[in-house]
Amino acid sequence: MRGRIVLPGVFVGLCLTLACGTDDGVLAKVGDGTVSVTAFQDHLVAVTGEAWQGATDRVASRLLDQFIDQEVVVAAAGGGDEVEVPTEPGARSARVRLLLEGICGSPPAPSDEAVEVEIGNARKAPQPARAHVRQMLLDSQEAAQAARRQLDEGADFVELSKRVSRAPNADSGGELGFLTQGGLSENLDDVIFGLQAGEISEPVRGPSGYHIFQVLEVLPAGPRPREEIAPEVRRRLFEIAAREHSAACVKQLATEVGVKVIRDRLWFRYEGRYTEDIHAS
Repeated sequence: MRGRIVLPGVFVGLCLTLACGTDDGVLAKVGDGTVSVTAFQDHLVAVTGEAWQGATDRVASRLLDQFIDQEVVVAAAGGGDEVEVPTEPGARSARVRLLLEGICGSPPAPSDEAVEVEIGNARKAPQPARAHVRQMLLDSQEAAQAARRQLDEGADFVELSKRVSRAPNADSGGELGFLTQGGLSENLDDVIFGLQAGEISEPVRGPSGYHIFQVLEVLPAGPRPREEIAPEVRRRLFEIAAREHSAACVKQLATEVGVKVIRDRLWFRYEGRYTEDIHAS
């Protein structure tokens, strides 16, 4: 009987692919606790919705960093024996955020000066005209013309839309919200932005049938109003500050609890932030 030769590299590759014995191993040490291979593999599956073997090096590295960051916060809060943390990714993240806020406090609010600078920058970019629009969508030109005659005779646009329109938003009276000039096919765009507030179009053919549009409000092209931009700017700056605050806090906590990734337990090329051991201070 002929002997078979198994090349070490092939064997190792198969083991990493098939997880030969790795599920029982320790992937990382965080403070006095450990991260098991199984726990991280389960996290990969829960986050990506795919088999953990299929995660790319980049995705696996990013999610391992995220998982270790969370374990750092748990360790700083007292450890897994004292702090209960769910395994479902969304619930886990929410719980860790609360723990992190309890340790590091809330992120600083953006300064009024920073908000004003960003508002000024945003207003420099010209914005196309916008129109608040309702629609009806009908199958034929005859049906559209009949609906238009009813509107001329005083029918309410919303109620008529609910009765005769086959648009997906018919139940809301054809509400489309604000549309931006240049965002539709040219013929529809010309019709809508050729109307004044309160006016109703004649039937116009579109890709899905015949439309009738009602324009409720027109916002001319130009800088967006300050009162519209300000809440968005403040929210965006707060989110940036929160991310930076959290990242700095986790980095400090990692130096306090210590982190060691056991590289030879990884089945992917790790490209993350914990490539070097962090010794507890």
